[in-house]
Amino acid sequence: MEEEIDETMRLTRQRLLENFDEEVHEKLRINLETSKAYLSKYENWLWSITRYYLEPYADFAAEDHSFTLRSNPFPHEKIHPGPYRIGKSLDDVNVYRPGHPLAQRIIGQCKAPVLPSRELVFHYTDTPKKITILESLTGKSGWLCISNLTIDSFEKEDHLLFAAVGDDGAELDGDQVQRLFSLPAMVAEQTTGTDSEAVSRLQQIALVRQAGIVEMNAQRNGGFFDDEMGKLDKWAEDVKNSLEIELKDLDREIKARKTEAKKILLLEEKVNAQRQIKEMEKTRNALRMSLYETQDEVDRRKERLLEEIEARLKQRLERKDLFSIRWKVV
Repeated sequence: MEEEIDETMRLTRQRLLENFDEEVHEKLRINLETSKAYLSKYENWLWSITRYYLEPYADFAAEDHSFTLRSNPFPHEKIHPGPYRIGKSLDDVNVYRPGHPLAQRIIGQCKAPVLPSRELVFHYTDTPKKITILESLTGKSGWLCISNLTIDSFEKEDHLLFAAVGDDGAELDGDQVQRLFSLPAMVAEQTTGTDSEAVSRLQQIALVRQAGIVEMNAQRNGGFFDDEMGKLDKWAEDVKNSLEIELKDLDREIKARKTEAKKILLLEEKVNAQRQIKEMEKTRNALRMSLYETQDEVDRRKERLLEEIEARLKQRLERKDLFSIRWKVV
């Protein structure tokens, strides 16, 4: 009955995976050989946006998430024709990831246009996915806005601000807004006018979430400052302890040599012994000088660190609204 048992286990595993929430799927460590190239959330987003933008320029192979350019989408730039493939430990192909120059170029182009307001109808009941946090939105509608927040301090960071409300006045969670865009959607035929009250509410929500991100950035910078200061203090303490041990050993050695030198009878040997003691005393003085120089170096590094942190405190914020839509879930 081994074959029947294996088949039963396979069907059970399949039914179990089919009924898992999509978020659970993303967190499970699924074997790549059996799932055919399971992609992370960000890789899925990159694959979708790349297929959208390069549709007129490339041939895609969905089974292994690869594509080859038929023509250059950016004629004034040198772009390798491929093949490109999303994945890890790949040979004989261009590994395509969010940081790849072509991916960065495509993402930049997709962010650039000013998009008119439209109504998007998201289809949840027709999709095989089970997304628990979206089930309560079925049959509801409202307004949604997505903005790009850039924080430029010591480093430049980009964050997406998700703001959405329902017609019933309920505010959508940021995760709900993200999950909406994992559903298939259609653009409604009629043009949607803007609702000034809804737009004002969305801006308030975005400002609150912006403040939260800025605060997290400041806390992370504070943690960085404490860590770096701690590293400097430990380094200084280690160097100091090492030098002090070496100085104590030299002091003992010099004291012992002086005692031995007094016992020497021949003058020539006494002079040679004192010469050696003198060299050891020079070494000891140099070590003492190193101790002071190390403290000066710690002070210089701390000053540079303080300057870096001051630069981080001068945050420059830039927020750009990417698009606003009227949403509906069916």
